[in-house]
Amino acid sequence: MPSTLVELRPDRRLLDHDFEGYKLNLQALPHYTHKLTAPVDRVYPDEIQYSFVHAKLFALHNHLVLDYWDYSFSYYYIDSKQQVRHVSFESTNHTFQNTIVYDVPAHVERKSGHFNLCLSFPSANLAVVSDGTGYLHIVDTGSRNRSDQNWQTVQSSLVLGEEKYFIIVDAKIQEKDDNEMLHCLLQSVEQNDKHFNSVLTWVTFDYDGTSWKQMSLRQIQGKGIVHYAAIEPSYSAVYIASDNAFKFTMDSESEIVAPRKEEPKQIIYTWLQTTEDVTITLKLQTNFDKKLLHIAITPFTIKVSYAGKIFVDGRLCHKVDSELATWNVQEDGQIDILLTKSESMIWDELLEGGDRKGEQIMDASLVEEAHRRLAHLCSETEVNVEQSAPGLSTQELEECDAASEEDTILSRLDANTHEVTHRIPLSVHQYLFNIQMEMHEVPAIALRHDVDACIWQPYAQLVNSDTWPVKHQGTLMAFGYVQSSKQNRKFITCPPNFSYSVVCEATKHVFVYQSSSEGNHLRKRTGGVVKNVKVGQQHVFNIDKYGEVLGINATNEYLFILTETTLLALEII
Repeated sequence: MPSTLVELRPDRRLLDHDFEGYKLNLQALPHYTHKLTAPVDRVYPDEIQYSFVHAKLFALHNHLVLDYWDYSFSYYYIDSKQQVRHVSFESTNHTFQNTIVYDVPAHVERKSGHFNLCLSFPSANLAVVSDGTGYLHIVDTGSRNRSDQNWQTVQSSLVLGEEKYFIIVDAKIQEKDDNEMLHCLLQSVEQNDKHFNSVLTWVTFDYDGTSWKQMSLRQIQGKGIVHYAAIEPSYSAVYIASDNAFKFTMDSESEIVAPRKEEPKQIIYTWLQTTEDVTITLKLQTNFDKKLLHIAITPFTIKVSYAGKIFVDGRLCHKVDSELATWNVQEDGQIDILLTKSESMIWDELLEGGDRKGEQIMDASLVEEAHRRLAHLCSETEVNVEQSAPGLSTQELEECDAASEEDTILSRLDANTHEVTHRIPLSVHQYLFNIQMEMHEVPAIALRHDVDACIWQPYAQLVNSDTWPVKHQGTLMAFGYVQSSKQNRKFITCPPNFSYSVVCEATKHVFVYQSSSEGNHLRKRTGGVVKNVKVGQQHVFNIDKYGEVLGINATNEYLFILTETTLLALEII
Protein backbone atom coordinates (compact mmCIF):
# COMPACT_ATOMS: atom_id res chain seq x y z
CA MET A 1 0.00 0.00 0.00
CA PRO A 2 1.59 3.35 -1.02
CA SER A 3 2.17 5.92 1.69
CA THR A 4 0.24 9.17 1.85
CA LEU A 5 2.11 12.40 1.21
CA VAL A 6 1.29 15.05 3.84
CA GLU A 7 1.71 18.71 2.92
CA LEU A 8 2.63 21.27 5.58
CA ARG A 9 0.65 24.47 5.12
CA PRO A 10 1.49 27.22 7.63
CA ASP A 11 -1.36 29.09 9.28
CA ARG A 12 -1.16 32.61 7.85
CA ARG A 13 -2.55 34.01 11.09
CA LEU A 14 0.67 32.86 12.82
CA LEU A 15 2.93 34.63 10.31
CA ASP A 16 3.91 38.29 10.44
CA HIS A 17 5.18 39.74 7.17
CA ASP A 18 5.81 43.13 8.81
CA PHE A 19 8.55 41.74 11.02
CA GLU A 20 11.90 43.12 9.87
CA GLY A 21 14.47 41.45 12.09
CA TYR A 22 16.34 41.87 15.36
CA LYS A 23 18.13 44.84 16.84
CA LEU A 24 21.09 44.25 19.17
CA ASN A 25 20.32 45.10 22.79
CA LEU A 26 23.46 45.76 24.84
CA GLN A 27 21.62 45.57 28.15
CA ALA A 28 22.81 42.51 30.07
CA LEU A 29 20.26 39.85 30.93
CA PRO A 30 19.99 39.11 34.67
CA HIS A 31 21.45 35.70 35.40
CA TYR A 32 21.89 33.50 38.45
CA THR A 33 24.48 30.75 38.84
CA HIS A 34 24.77 27.60 40.90
CA LYS A 35 28.10 25.86 41.39
CA LEU A 36 27.44 22.14 41.04
CA THR A 37 28.35 20.01 44.04
CA ALA A 38 29.71 17.35 41.67
CA PRO A 39 30.56 17.82 37.97
CA VAL A 40 28.39 16.43 35.20
CA ASP A 41 29.20 12.92 34.01
CA ARG A 42 30.28 12.90 30.39
CA VAL A 43 31.48 10.20 27.99
CA TYR A 44 33.53 10.93 24.88
CA PRO A 45 33.49 8.80 21.69
CA ASP A 46 36.47 6.49 21.22
CA GLU A 47 38.31 5.08 18.22
CA ILE A 48 35.48 2.73 17.19
CA GLN A 49 32.84 5.46 17.45
CA TYR A 50 34.10 7.64 14.64
CA SER A 51 31.04 7.99 12.39
CA PHE A 52 28.89 11.09 11.98
CA VAL A 53 26.08 9.17 13.71
CA HIS A 54 28.25 8.78 16.83
CA ALA A 55 29.44 12.39 16.65
CA LYS A 56 25.85 13.66 16.73
CA LEU A 57 24.78 11.34 19.56
CA PHE A 58 27.68 12.44 21.76
CA ALA A 59 28.05 16.13 20.86
CA LEU A 60 24.32 17.00 20.95
CA HIS A 61 23.44 14.94 24.01
CA ASN A 62 21.44 17.17 26.37
CA HIS A 63 22.56 16.41 29.94
CA LEU A 64 19.98 18.76 31.50
CA VAL A 65 16.68 16.91 32.02
CA LEU A 66 13.51 18.82 32.86
CA ASP A 67 10.75 17.08 34.81
CA TYR A 68 7.70 18.05 32.74
CA TRP A 69 5.44 16.40 35.32
CA ASP A 70 6.50 18.98 37.93
CA TYR A 71 5.24 22.51 37.36
CA SER A 72 8.16 24.09 39.22
CA PHE A 73 11.68 24.64 37.88
CA SER A 74 12.78 21.07 38.60
CA TYR A 75 15.86 19.74 36.79
CA TYR A 76 17.99 16.61 36.93
CA TYR A 77 21.48 15.69 35.81
CA ILE A 78 23.84 12.75 36.41
CA ASP A 79 27.14 13.56 38.09
CA SER A 80 30.59 12.03 37.68
CA LYS A 81 29.83 9.50 40.45
CA GLN A 82 26.85 8.24 38.39
CA GLN A 83 24.36 9.70 40.83
CA VAL A 84 21.16 11.41 39.71
CA ARG A 85 21.01 14.90 41.20
CA HIS A 86 17.90 17.02 41.54
CA VAL A 87 18.38 20.78 41.18
CA SER A 88 15.41 23.02 41.88
CA PHE A 89 15.29 26.78 41.26
CA GLU A 90 13.23 29.15 43.39
CA SER A 91 12.25 32.11 41.21
CA THR A 92 11.19 34.37 44.09
CA ASN A 93 14.59 34.55 45.80
CA HIS A 94 16.68 33.13 42.90
CA THR A 95 18.18 30.27 44.90
CA PHE A 96 19.07 26.69 43.98
CA GLN A 97 18.81 23.42 45.89
CA ASN A 98 20.91 20.40 44.91
CA THR A 99 20.19 16.92 46.29
CA ILE A 100 21.04 13.31 45.38
CA VAL A 101 17.93 11.26 44.61
CA TYR A 102 19.31 8.09 43.02
CA ASP A 103 22.50 6.08 42.69
CA VAL A 104 22.69 4.27 39.34
CA PRO A 105 23.21 0.53 40.09
CA ALA A 106 26.34 -1.43 39.14
CA HIS A 107 28.89 1.22 38.33
CA VAL A 108 30.42 -0.62 35.40
CA GLU A 109 33.86 0.53 34.35
CA ARG A 110 33.69 2.53 31.14
CA LYS A 111 35.01 0.81 28.06
CA SER A 112 35.02 1.15 24.30
CA GLY A 113 31.56 1.58 22.78
CA HIS A 114 29.73 2.90 25.85
CA PHE A 115 27.33 5.85 25.66
CA ASN A 116 26.34 8.66 28.01
CA LEU A 117 23.89 7.94 30.80
CA CYS A 118 20.29 8.88 29.97
CA LEU A 119 17.30 9.79 32.10
CA SER A 120 13.65 10.01 31.05
CA PHE A 121 10.35 10.48 32.89
CA PRO A 122 7.44 8.52 31.35
CA SER A 123 5.07 9.41 34.22
CA ALA A 124 4.76 11.42 37.44
CA ASN A 125 6.13 8.58 39.59
CA LEU A 126 8.34 6.58 37.22
CA ALA A 127 11.76 7.12 35.65
CA VAL A 128 13.80 5.19 33.11
CA VAL A 129 17.61 5.25 33.30
CA SER A 130 20.15 3.94 30.80
CA ASP A 131 23.67 3.59 32.19
CA GLY A 132 25.24 3.59 28.72
CA THR A 133 26.67 0.09 29.24
CA GLY A 134 23.63 -1.84 28.06
CA TYR A 135 21.42 -1.81 31.17
CA LEU A 136 17.97 -0.23 31.30
CA HIS A 137 16.71 0.55 34.81
CA ILE A 138 13.03 1.12 35.62
CA VAL A 139 12.88 3.29 38.73
CA ASP A 140 10.03 4.06 41.11
CA THR A 141 10.49 7.73 42.03
CA GLY A 142 7.35 8.23 44.07
CA SER A 143 6.08 11.80 44.13
CA ARG A 144 8.88 13.97 42.74
CA ASN A 145 7.54 17.24 44.13
CA ARG A 146 8.78 16.28 47.61
CA SER A 147 12.10 17.50 48.96
CA ASP A 148 13.04 14.06 50.37
CA GLN A 149 12.97 12.02 47.19
CA ASN A 150 14.32 8.49 47.40
CA TRP A 151 14.17 6.55 44.16
CA GLN A 152 14.09 2.75 44.11
CA THR A 153 15.09 0.42 41.28
CA VAL A 154 12.26 -1.99 40.45
CA GLN A 155 13.68 -3.67 37.34
CA SER A 156 17.04 -3.84 35.53
CA SER A 157 17.79 -5.70 32.32
CA LEU A 158 20.12 -5.98 29.36
CA VAL A 159 17.32 -5.32 26.91
CA LEU A 160 19.49 -5.61 23.78
CA GLY A 161 21.84 -8.29 25.06
CA GLU A 162 25.53 -8.29 25.85
CA GLU A 163 27.66 -5.45 24.44
CA LYS A 164 24.64 -3.68 22.93
CA TYR A 165 24.73 -0.06 24.04
CA PHE A 166 22.05 2.58 23.55
CA ILE A 167 20.50 5.88 24.58
CA ILE A 168 16.87 6.61 25.49
CA VAL A 169 14.97 8.54 22.83
CA ASP A 170 11.42 8.35 24.17
CA ALA A 171 9.47 6.73 27.03
CA LYS A 172 5.71 6.60 27.62
CA ILE A 173 3.25 4.93 30.00
CA GLN A 174 0.08 3.37 28.59
CA GLU A 175 -2.99 2.59 30.72
CA LYS A 176 -4.55 -0.61 29.37
CA ASP A 177 -7.09 -2.94 30.99
CA ASP A 178 -6.34 -1.60 34.49
CA ASN A 179 -2.65 -2.34 33.88
CA GLU A 180 0.29 -0.17 33.03
CA MET A 181 2.53 -0.72 30.02
CA LEU A 182 5.87 1.02 29.64
CA HIS A 183 7.03 1.82 26.10
CA CYS A 184 10.68 2.77 25.57
CA LEU A 185 12.33 3.84 22.32
CA LEU A 186 16.08 3.21 22.37
CA GLN A 187 18.69 4.21 19.80
CA SER A 188 21.89 2.28 19.09
CA VAL A 189 24.42 2.15 16.26
CA GLU A 190 25.47 -0.90 14.24
CA GLN A 191 28.26 -1.09 11.69
CA ASN A 192 28.15 -3.22 8.59
CA ASP A 193 30.69 -3.61 5.79
CA LYS A 194 29.94 -0.26 4.16
CA HIS A 195 28.33 2.15 6.62
CA PHE A 196 26.81 2.71 10.07
CA ASN A 197 23.13 2.01 10.68
CA SER A 198 20.97 3.73 13.27
CA VAL A 199 18.85 1.16 15.10
CA LEU A 200 15.67 2.15 16.95
CA THR A 201 14.43 -0.49 19.40
CA TRP A 202 10.87 -0.24 20.68
CA VAL A 203 10.68 -2.32 23.85
CA THR A 204 7.47 -2.78 25.87
CA PHE A 205 7.17 -3.75 29.54
CA ASP A 206 3.99 -4.86 31.33
CA TYR A 207 3.28 -4.26 35.03
CA ASP A 208 1.35 -7.12 36.63
CA GLY A 209 0.92 -5.37 39.97
CA THR A 210 4.17 -6.56 41.51
CA SER A 211 6.90 -6.37 38.84
CA TRP A 212 7.71 -5.25 35.31
CA LYS A 213 8.14 -7.90 32.60
CA GLN A 214 9.35 -7.39 29.05
CA MET A 215 6.53 -8.19 26.63
CA SER A 216 7.64 -7.25 23.14
CA LEU A 217 10.59 -5.93 21.20
CA ARG A 218 10.60 -4.30 17.77
CA GLN A 219 13.55 -2.95 15.80
CA ILE A 220 13.68 -0.37 13.03
CA GLN A 221 16.87 0.23 11.06
CA GLY A 222 18.11 2.76 8.58
CA LYS A 223 21.28 4.31 7.28
CA GLY A 224 22.64 7.54 8.75
CA ILE A 225 21.45 9.82 11.52
CA VAL A 226 18.04 10.21 13.12
CA HIS A 227 16.95 13.83 13.49
CA TYR A 228 13.77 13.03 15.37
CA ALA A 229 12.05 9.92 16.70
CA ALA A 230 9.02 9.38 18.95
CA ILE A 231 6.33 6.83 19.79
CA GLU A 232 2.84 7.81 18.67
CA PRO A 233 0.48 8.53 21.63
CA SER A 234 -1.81 5.75 20.37
CA TYR A 235 1.16 3.34 20.69
CA SER A 236 0.53 2.02 17.19
CA ALA A 237 3.28 3.77 15.22
CA VAL A 238 6.68 5.45 15.35
CA TYR A 239 7.58 8.86 13.90
CA ILE A 240 11.07 9.15 12.38
CA ALA A 241 12.75 12.08 10.63
CA SER A 242 15.88 11.04 8.76
CA ASP A 243 17.74 11.51 5.49
CA ASN A 244 17.32 7.83 4.62
CA ALA A 245 14.50 5.31 4.65
CA PHE A 246 13.88 3.27 7.81
CA LYS A 247 12.08 -0.06 7.99
CA PHE A 248 11.09 -2.69 10.55
CA THR A 249 13.63 -5.49 10.77
CA MET A 250 12.30 -7.39 13.82
CA ASP A 251 9.03 -7.74 15.69
CA SER A 252 8.52 -10.27 18.47
CA GLU A 253 4.73 -9.83 18.24
CA SER A 254 4.10 -10.51 14.55
CA GLU A 255 6.00 -11.66 11.51
CA ILE A 256 7.38 -9.02 9.18
CA VAL A 257 6.13 -9.81 5.70
CA ALA A 258 8.46 -8.70 2.95
CA PRO A 259 6.71 -6.46 0.42
CA ARG A 260 5.74 -8.26 -2.75
CA LYS A 261 7.97 -7.40 -5.64
CA GLU A 262 6.15 -6.18 -8.67
CA GLU A 263 6.49 -8.45 -11.64
CA PRO A 264 8.54 -6.89 -14.43
CA LYS A 265 6.53 -5.40 -17.25
CA GLN A 266 6.18 -7.50 -20.38
CA ILE A 267 5.91 -4.87 -23.07
CA ILE A 268 4.22 -6.24 -26.20
CA TYR A 269 3.35 -2.92 -27.83
CA THR A 270 4.45 0.72 -27.84
CA TRP A 271 2.54 3.90 -28.56
CA LEU A 272 3.59 7.31 -29.75
CA GLN A 273 1.48 10.45 -29.73
CA THR A 274 1.33 13.98 -31.01
CA THR A 275 -1.38 16.50 -30.22
CA GLU A 276 -3.36 15.23 -33.24
CA ASP A 277 -2.91 11.45 -33.38
CA VAL A 278 -1.69 8.26 -31.71
CA THR A 279 0.43 5.54 -33.34
CA ILE A 280 0.37 2.04 -31.84
CA THR A 281 3.15 -0.37 -32.89
CA LEU A 282 3.35 -4.12 -32.23
CA LYS A 283 5.14 -7.12 -33.74
CA LEU A 284 3.59 -10.40 -34.90
CA GLN A 285 5.27 -13.79 -34.84
CA THR A 286 7.27 -15.10 -37.82
CA ASN A 287 5.28 -16.55 -40.74
CA PHE A 288 2.17 -14.70 -39.63
CA ASP A 289 -1.23 -15.05 -41.28
CA LYS A 290 -3.17 -11.84 -41.87
CA LYS A 291 -6.45 -13.73 -41.60
CA LEU A 292 -5.79 -14.37 -37.92
CA LEU A 293 -5.38 -10.61 -37.18
CA HIS A 294 -8.43 -8.86 -35.75
CA ILE A 295 -8.57 -5.09 -35.08
CA ALA A 296 -11.73 -3.46 -33.70
CA ILE A 297 -11.82 0.32 -33.07
CA THR A 298 -14.73 2.44 -31.82
CA PRO A 299 -14.63 6.09 -30.71
CA PHE A 300 -13.82 4.98 -27.14
CA THR A 301 -12.45 1.40 -27.34
CA ILE A 302 -9.78 -0.60 -29.11
CA LYS A 303 -9.04 -4.32 -29.34
CA VAL A 304 -6.16 -5.90 -31.25
CA SER A 305 -5.65 -9.69 -31.25
CA TYR A 306 -3.82 -12.29 -33.33
CA ALA A 307 -4.53 -16.02 -33.23
CA GLY A 308 -6.23 -15.70 -29.86
CA LYS A 309 -3.43 -13.56 -28.32
CA ILE A 310 -4.67 -10.15 -27.21
CA PHE A 311 -2.21 -7.28 -27.69
CA VAL A 312 -4.38 -4.23 -26.86
CA ASP A 313 -7.82 -4.31 -25.24
CA GLY A 314 -9.56 -1.57 -23.30
CA ARG A 315 -11.27 1.78 -23.17
CA LEU A 316 -9.29 4.65 -24.66
CA CYS A 317 -8.33 7.54 -22.43
CA HIS A 318 -10.08 10.00 -24.77
CA LYS A 319 -12.31 9.93 -27.85
CA VAL A 320 -10.93 9.19 -31.34
CA ASP A 321 -12.39 9.41 -34.84
CA SER A 322 -12.83 5.68 -35.54
CA GLU A 323 -13.71 6.25 -39.20
CA LEU A 324 -10.22 7.71 -39.81
CA ALA A 325 -8.39 4.85 -38.08
CA THR A 326 -5.90 3.03 -40.32
CA TRP A 327 -3.33 0.28 -39.90
CA ASN A 328 -0.51 -1.23 -41.90
CA VAL A 329 1.11 -4.68 -41.70
CA GLN A 330 4.71 -4.85 -42.91
CA GLU A 331 6.48 -7.91 -44.28
CA ASP A 332 8.49 -8.42 -41.08
CA GLY A 333 5.27 -8.62 -39.04
CA GLN A 334 5.27 -5.08 -37.65
CA ILE A 335 1.83 -3.48 -37.34
CA ASP A 336 1.34 0.31 -37.17
CA ILE A 337 -2.11 1.50 -36.12
CA LEU A 338 -2.89 5.20 -36.54
CA LEU A 339 -5.67 6.76 -34.45
CA THR A 340 -6.84 10.34 -35.03
CA LYS A 341 -7.76 12.24 -31.86
CA SER A 342 -11.10 14.00 -31.72
CA GLU A 343 -9.54 16.83 -29.68
CA SER A 344 -6.06 18.27 -29.98
CA MET A 345 -4.47 17.41 -26.66
CA ILE A 346 -1.80 15.29 -24.98
CA TRP A 347 -3.01 12.07 -23.37
CA ASP A 348 -1.71 10.94 -20.00
CA GLU A 349 -2.38 7.30 -20.88
CA LEU A 350 -3.51 5.28 -23.86
CA LEU A 351 -6.05 3.20 -21.93
CA GLU A 352 -8.06 4.20 -18.90
CA GLY A 353 -6.34 2.86 -15.76
CA GLY A 354 -3.11 2.25 -17.68
CA ASP A 355 -1.79 -0.93 -19.27
CA ARG A 356 1.32 -2.78 -18.10
CA LYS A 357 1.66 -4.41 -21.53
CA GLY A 358 2.20 -1.08 -23.31
CA GLU A 359 4.86 1.59 -23.13
CA GLN A 360 4.76 5.16 -24.37
CA ILE A 361 7.60 6.40 -26.58
CA MET A 362 8.23 10.11 -26.46
CA ASP A 363 8.22 12.02 -29.74
CA ALA A 364 11.52 13.87 -30.15
CA SER A 365 9.82 16.89 -31.73
CA LEU A 366 7.30 17.02 -28.88
CA VAL A 367 10.07 16.95 -26.26
CA GLU A 368 11.94 19.69 -28.08
CA GLU A 369 8.83 21.87 -28.13
CA ALA A 370 8.30 21.37 -24.39
CA HIS A 371 11.92 22.28 -23.69
CA ARG A 372 11.59 25.42 -25.80
CA ARG A 373 8.53 26.56 -23.86
CA LEU A 374 10.20 25.95 -20.49
CA ALA A 375 13.62 27.29 -21.43
CA HIS A 376 13.07 30.57 -19.58
CA LEU A 377 12.86 28.71 -16.26
CA CYS A 378 16.47 27.54 -16.44
CA SER A 379 18.04 30.14 -18.70
CA GLU A 380 20.98 32.17 -17.49
CA THR A 381 20.19 34.93 -19.97
CA GLU A 382 17.88 37.87 -19.44
CA VAL A 383 14.18 37.02 -19.28
CA ASN A 384 11.88 38.59 -21.88
CA VAL A 385 9.20 41.01 -20.78
CA GLU A 386 6.42 38.58 -21.74
CA GLN A 387 7.90 35.86 -19.56
CA SER A 388 7.39 35.77 -15.80
CA ALA A 389 10.56 36.79 -14.00
CA PRO A 390 11.88 34.50 -11.27
CA GLY A 391 11.04 35.65 -7.76
CA LEU A 392 14.61 35.45 -6.44
CA SER A 393 18.01 35.50 -8.06
CA THR A 394 20.20 32.68 -6.82
CA GLN A 395 23.20 35.00 -7.10
CA GLU A 396 21.73 37.05 -4.25
CA LEU A 397 21.58 34.06 -1.89
CA GLU A 398 24.06 33.95 0.94
CA GLU A 399 26.04 30.82 1.82
CA CYS A 400 23.83 30.07 4.81
CA ASP A 401 20.78 29.94 2.50
CA ALA A 402 22.21 27.23 0.26
CA ALA A 403 19.87 24.28 -0.04
CA SER A 404 20.97 21.01 1.48
CA GLU A 405 21.52 18.00 -0.75
CA GLU A 406 19.95 15.78 1.88
CA ASP A 407 16.41 14.59 1.31
CA THR A 408 15.01 14.59 4.85
CA ILE A 409 11.61 12.98 5.34
CA LEU A 410 9.40 12.69 8.42
CA SER A 411 7.70 9.29 8.25
CA ARG A 412 5.01 7.47 10.17
CA LEU A 413 5.79 3.73 10.46
CA ASP A 414 2.82 1.60 11.48
CA ALA A 415 3.66 -1.06 14.08
CA ASN A 416 0.96 -3.46 12.87
CA THR A 417 1.55 -3.41 9.12
CA HIS A 418 5.28 -2.54 9.37
CA GLU A 419 4.79 -0.08 6.51
CA VAL A 420 5.27 3.65 6.07
CA THR A 421 1.74 5.08 6.07
CA HIS A 422 2.54 8.80 5.78
CA ARG A 423 5.48 10.90 4.64
CA ILE A 424 6.27 14.59 5.04
CA PRO A 425 9.14 15.84 2.83
CA LEU A 426 11.38 18.21 4.80
CA SER A 427 13.87 19.04 2.05
CA VAL A 428 12.52 22.57 1.70
CA HIS A 429 11.83 22.82 5.45
CA GLN A 430 15.16 22.50 7.23
CA TYR A 431 14.83 20.57 10.49
CA LEU A 432 15.97 22.77 13.40
CA PHE A 433 15.02 21.24 16.77
CA ASN A 434 12.14 19.75 18.78
CA ILE A 435 10.49 20.80 22.02
CA GLN A 436 7.99 19.15 24.37
CA MET A 437 4.80 21.23 24.42
CA GLU A 438 2.10 18.84 25.57
CA MET A 439 2.78 16.11 28.11
CA HIS A 440 0.77 13.37 26.44
CA GLU A 441 1.87 14.19 22.89
CA VAL A 442 5.10 13.69 20.98
CA PRO A 443 7.59 16.58 20.90
CA ALA A 444 6.80 19.39 18.46
CA ILE A 445 9.17 19.98 15.55
CA ALA A 446 10.68 23.32 14.51
CA LEU A 447 11.16 23.61 10.74
CA ARG A 448 12.48 26.46 8.68
CA HIS A 449 9.83 28.10 6.51
CA ASP A 450 11.37 30.76 4.28
CA VAL A 451 13.11 33.07 6.81
CA ASP A 452 10.92 32.04 9.76
CA ALA A 453 10.82 28.90 11.87
CA CYS A 454 7.43 27.22 12.23
CA ILE A 455 6.58 24.92 15.14
CA TRP A 456 4.58 21.83 14.09
CA GLN A 457 2.82 19.49 16.50
CA PRO A 458 2.19 15.95 15.18
CA TYR A 459 -0.86 14.19 16.59
CA ALA A 460 -1.93 10.55 16.42
CA GLN A 461 -3.57 9.39 13.22
CA LEU A 462 -7.31 9.93 13.35
CA VAL A 463 -9.45 6.86 14.06
CA ASN A 464 -11.18 5.41 10.98
CA SER A 465 -9.36 7.89 8.78
CA ASP A 466 -6.15 8.09 6.78
CA THR A 467 -5.44 11.60 8.04
CA TRP A 468 -2.25 12.31 9.99
CA PRO A 469 -2.84 15.74 11.59
CA VAL A 470 0.27 17.90 11.95
CA LYS A 471 -0.73 21.35 13.24
CA HIS A 472 1.12 24.65 12.96
CA GLN A 473 1.27 25.90 16.57
CA GLY A 474 3.55 28.93 16.46
CA THR A 475 6.22 30.86 14.60
CA LEU A 476 9.67 32.15 15.54
CA MET A 477 9.97 35.27 13.42
CA ALA A 478 13.05 35.42 11.16
CA PHE A 479 14.69 32.68 13.24
CA GLY A 480 15.12 30.37 10.27
CA TYR A 481 17.43 32.92 8.74
CA VAL A 482 19.39 34.07 11.79
CA GLN A 483 20.17 30.56 13.08
CA SER A 484 21.59 29.49 9.71
CA SER A 485 24.40 32.04 9.97
CA LYS A 486 25.56 30.64 13.33
CA GLN A 487 28.02 28.00 12.14
CA ASN A 488 29.21 27.14 15.67
CA ARG A 489 25.77 26.46 17.10
CA LYS A 490 25.37 23.45 19.39
CA PHE A 491 21.87 23.71 20.87
CA ILE A 492 18.80 25.45 19.45
CA THR A 493 15.57 25.81 21.39
CA CYS A 494 12.64 28.02 22.40
CA PRO A 495 10.09 28.15 25.26
CA PRO A 496 6.55 26.74 25.03
CA ASN A 497 5.05 30.21 24.45
CA PHE A 498 7.49 31.01 21.58
CA SER A 499 8.31 34.41 23.10
CA TYR A 500 12.01 34.02 22.30
CA SER A 501 14.41 31.66 20.58
CA VAL A 502 17.94 30.58 21.44
CA VAL A 503 21.12 29.66 19.58
CA CYS A 504 23.74 28.32 21.99
CA GLU A 505 27.37 27.79 21.04
CA ALA A 506 29.50 25.18 22.74
CA THR A 507 31.91 27.47 24.58
CA LYS A 508 31.52 31.16 23.70
CA HIS A 509 28.13 32.78 23.22
CA VAL A 510 24.43 32.31 23.80
CA PHE A 511 22.22 34.31 21.42
CA VAL A 512 18.70 35.13 22.61
CA TYR A 513 16.17 36.52 20.11
CA GLN A 514 13.06 38.08 21.60
CA SER A 515 10.04 38.63 19.39
CA SER A 516 8.60 42.05 18.75
CA SER A 517 6.66 43.57 21.61
CA GLU A 518 4.51 46.65 22.18
CA GLY A 519 6.41 49.86 21.52
CA ASN A 520 9.31 48.04 19.90
CA HIS A 521 9.10 49.59 16.42
CA LEU A 522 11.39 51.37 14.00
CA ARG A 523 10.63 53.76 11.18
CA LYS A 524 11.59 52.66 7.68
CA ARG A 525 11.64 54.85 4.60
CA THR A 526 10.63 52.87 1.51
CA GLY A 527 9.90 54.55 -1.81
CA GLY A 528 9.64 57.94 -0.14
CA VAL A 529 7.11 56.69 2.39
CA VAL A 530 7.92 56.40 6.10
CA LYS A 531 6.25 53.47 7.87
CA ASN A 532 6.63 51.69 11.19
CA VAL A 533 8.19 48.25 11.11
CA LYS A 534 8.34 45.58 13.80
CA VAL A 535 11.69 44.51 15.18
CA GLY A 536 12.81 42.16 17.90
CA GLN A 537 15.73 42.28 20.32
CA GLN A 538 18.91 40.25 20.20
CA HIS A 539 20.80 39.57 23.43
CA VAL A 540 24.28 38.06 23.60
CA PHE A 541 25.48 36.27 26.72
CA ASN A 542 29.12 35.21 27.13
CA ILE A 543 29.34 31.65 28.41
CA ASP A 544 33.07 31.08 27.95
CA LYS A 545 34.10 31.50 31.60
CA TYR A 546 31.71 28.74 32.70
CA GLY A 547 33.06 26.06 30.37
CA GLU A 548 31.46 24.01 27.61
CA VAL A 549 27.67 23.91 27.47
CA LEU A 550 26.35 20.37 28.09
CA GLY A 551 22.62 21.00 28.37
CA ILE A 552 19.95 23.62 27.83
CA ASN A 553 16.26 24.15 28.49
CA ALA A 554 14.04 27.17 27.85
CA THR A 555 11.01 28.09 29.95
CA ASN A 556 8.76 31.09 29.45
CA GLU A 557 10.63 33.16 32.06
CA TYR A 558 14.11 31.64 32.32
CA LEU A 559 16.71 30.01 30.11
CA PHE A 560 18.61 27.28 31.97
CA ILE A 561 22.12 26.38 30.81
CA LEU A 562 24.18 23.49 32.17
CA THR A 563 27.96 23.40 31.89
CA GLU A 564 30.27 20.80 33.39
CA THR A 565 30.43 22.59 36.75
CA THR A 566 27.68 25.25 36.73
CA LEU A 567 23.94 25.63 36.23
CA LEU A 568 22.86 29.08 35.04
CA ALA A 569 19.41 30.66 34.93
CA LEU A 570 19.09 33.60 32.52
CA GLU A 571 16.03 35.71 33.21
CA ILE A 572 14.32 36.74 29.98
CA ILE A 573 12.78 40.12 30.64
